[in-house]
Amino acid sequence: MKAFHFFGLICCAILSLIPPLLVSIILAALVLNTHTGAATDYTSGMHLTSPPPPIEQPLTLRIITYNIADGYLFTNNRPERMRAIGALLTKLDPDIVGIQESFVEKDREILLEALSESRLRYHADYPAATVGNGLLTLSAYPIAETVFHRFENNNPWYKIHQGDWWAGKGIGLARIRLPSGSRIDFYNLHAQAERNDQANSKVRYRQMGELATFVNATRTISTPAFVLGDFNTRMDQPDLQRAMQGARLIPVVTMDSGIDAIFAAETPGYSITAVETLPISGETTGRNPPIFLSRAPTPSELLRMLFGPREVTPLSDHLGFMSTVIISPATVSNN
Repeated sequence: MKAFHFFGLICCAILSLIPPLLVSIILAALVLNTHTGAATDYTSGMHLTSPPPPIEQPLTLRIITYNIADGYLFTNNRPERMRAIGALLTKLDPDIVGIQESFVEKDREILLEALSESRLRYHADYPAATVGNGLLTLSAYPIAETVFHRFENNNPWYKIHQGDWWAGKGIGLARIRLPSGSRIDFYNLHAQAERNDQANSKVRYRQMGELATFVNATRTISTPAFVLGDFNTRMDQPDLQRAMQGARLIPVVTMDSGIDAIFAAETPGYSITAVETLPISGETTGRNPPIFLSRAPTPSELLRMLFGPREVTPLSDHLGFMSTVIISPATVSNN
């Protein structure tokens, strides 16, 4: 009996440590989550100090947006999917790619290694928060400058199960230098998810206002600009309409792309036209059954993720989209 009594005391002592330990972890995460490692100051950026020469000849670009669902705990088969996504992007041969939900640094390295034979030799990410915002921009051309805007409006920190605040979501700008010396301003973003929570719609509405303000403040007015990503809303909704009107964004897709969209900003002196948009999907063989969640897994889901049999898995729970666009400089008349 004494042994059982002693064991019970030990268990009670351990259990008594769990609440303060959890509180300490959450408090530490709250402090760390405010950190943004990416460059955020655009007041002396290249759009002000060194405007590029204009694009003088029609230019065709293939542009992709793709949420690859790469995160701890809520997705699995990540290394296999990253290799397959790298192979698919190499085959598609785009010029610029905006990736969302590339949260895991080790998996990002696998993806970049899988792209080593592609033209996508340049990349930029935008470190922020405890788990990172998951934004990754890939380019066939050098990236001259990067700037990140972290959304000031986000859902509350205490909605831990939703995860958006912890991800430090925002907008990553990459200024991409073309062989001619001209540039493209490329904005990659991931907005607040709905998650059956009406308050999140209000958050996202304010985020779309931030998007318009950031684009207007940072874009090179004489340079074509593209804005794309996982908007978590559709083009006919008031929140996305706010961004489209505020930043003068025009869709450059030829099909319904749902919540994953590609826009061009209206630019004096240029017309930008979408020629074709292709959905991007694929599958590969994973180590375990495919599971894609927007929340923490249940015990049974976790067991399947860790110990389930090998199965074919989609590359992501999102479709990607590739638009072929033509940038045409305005014809100058000598008359």
